[in-house]
Amino acid sequence: MRIYHGKILSLDKDNNVYNYLVEDKGRIVYLGDSLPIEYAKNDSPVELGNRALLPSFGDGHMHFSNWALIAVSYFDVREARDIREIQEIIQKYMTMNRKLKAIIAFGVSKHSVKEKRLIERQELDEVCPDVPLIIFCYDGHSAVCNTKMLEKFPDKIKNLRGFQEDKGHLFNEAFPAGADYATSLVSPLDLVKSIVKSFDLLAEKGIGLIHATEGVGFPKDLDITLVSLIAKARAKKNQFQTRLFFQTMEVEKVLKRKLPRIGGCFATALDGCFGACDAALHEPYHNDPDNNGIFFQSEEEVFEFAKKANRAGLQIEMHAIGDAAVSRAVKAIETALIDYPRNDHRHTIIHACLILPDDLKKIAELGIGITLQPGFLTSPLEPVEYLNEILGPRVKKSSPLQSILNAGIHLSGGSDAPVTHPDPIEGIYGACNHPYDPDQSISIIDALKMYTCEVAWTSFDEKERGSLEKGKIADMIILNQDPLKLAPKELRSLKVEKLFLNGKEYETGMGLIGMLWNSLAGRKEKI
Repeated sequence: MRIYHGKILSLDKDNNVYNYLVEDKGRIVYLGDSLPIEYAKNDSPVELGNRALLPSFGDGHMHFSNWALIAVSYFDVREARDIREIQEIIQKYMTMNRKLKAIIAFGVSKHSVKEKRLIERQELDEVCPDVPLIIFCYDGHSAVCNTKMLEKFPDKIKNLRGFQEDKGHLFNEAFPAGADYATSLVSPLDLVKSIVKSFDLLAEKGIGLIHATEGVGFPKDLDITLVSLIAKARAKKNQFQTRLFFQTMEVEKVLKRKLPRIGGCFATALDGCFGACDAALHEPYHNDPDNNGIFFQSEEEVFEFAKKANRAGLQIEMHAIGDAAVSRAVKAIETALIDYPRNDHRHTIIHACLILPDDLKKIAELGIGITLQPGFLTSPLEPVEYLNEILGPRVKKSSPLQSILNAGIHLSGGSDAPVTHPDPIEGIYGACNHPYDPDQSISIIDALKMYTCEVAWTSFDEKERGSLEKGKIADMIILNQDPLKLAPKELRSLKVEKLFLNGKEYETGMGLIGMLWNSLAGRKEKI
């Protein structure tokens, strides 16, 4: 039994704040303003002082294995301020890693380097001529390759829209196809090591629950298999929770693995993104009157997928950034629910950066959730000036957090990692400091709930996790200060001091042998 005394933020439906919390055998057994005598006889309370206890964070949408590879095995160039710095990062990595079959990196942006353009194939060749190299752009929907990587691509990729051999750039349909192929070159051992180590990196940020979208390029969907096994091992060891979304439109593949969820990005991305100017819009881009973005599938294909997945009882998530893509996602889910009504489906639209007012109302009526990434709003890799250029006045309508909440829609937060770092505090900061329209900034308590109870709700976990309530599992964090006493601009000063899962302080480190043992022992763990 452990007693906590101080500022206890429950983040329950009434936003109750308590003075005492008692945890016993991994469950919360008491919350209140005074300590009952039966608990007062036990050990002295953990005194929080100026700190705060609240539910552990969740990440409602991340590409877990992709991010893990970048964070552990490969590298990130998003901090580079010019193309030469990108080359220096590559050179340093090459000197430390001699035997490589291929290299996958992340984070190039034309907005964050002084040249104001993407690095090109020839510049990658100067520092990496002999090993296939692909660097994903910051938006996760385009990439740059060196010559060695381009040479490995089969003709079917080279013939796709968006394949720019002269510069080594991949856009539109060429990007996901090229990304899938490049990912297939990754060593399975590197993938395992990266996944195993990355749980500890998430725990440092106070994260104890993730929604992992997997299914990108690995032979026989190896990432799905490994994330499933390792996630069960982690759950067995220290109660870290993973909810897996299979990025496919092949419903049979999901049912065969007995998974309850389908969707995400890539195969279930309805459109592109603002970075590549291929997010699907009802009205043309402000700087390009001939461009309304693109759809990756026909309307009929999306509707048939939604109906089939809904009839199979699966929870559906679909990537939609532009307002035209959001309209298609809403209509597809509506069509599926007319075909086969379900009361508590929790189908979700990811990103939903632009939403028409009529679609906002329909989303609320249909009970569709939205998982949004407020970290996008503060990223220097896609600045407001650029969005103003391509969207014009519509930029003020982008990521309308407060309007979504006002409509009564469940709004959860995620990182879309590796697109942004999986750091809920940065997401909370972005949600409370909306740079396009201050009126769309939300309260600190609502932002906290985006990364706690709303993430839990989205994956049907709210009865056990997401808020501090009697009988629930004691998944909690201690923050260095009370977030409700801070001004929105001060939120970045928050730090996670400790993470508790199932009442126990998170244990770091797990070797491959321990992982294998725990994966066998944890076969019945929920994912």
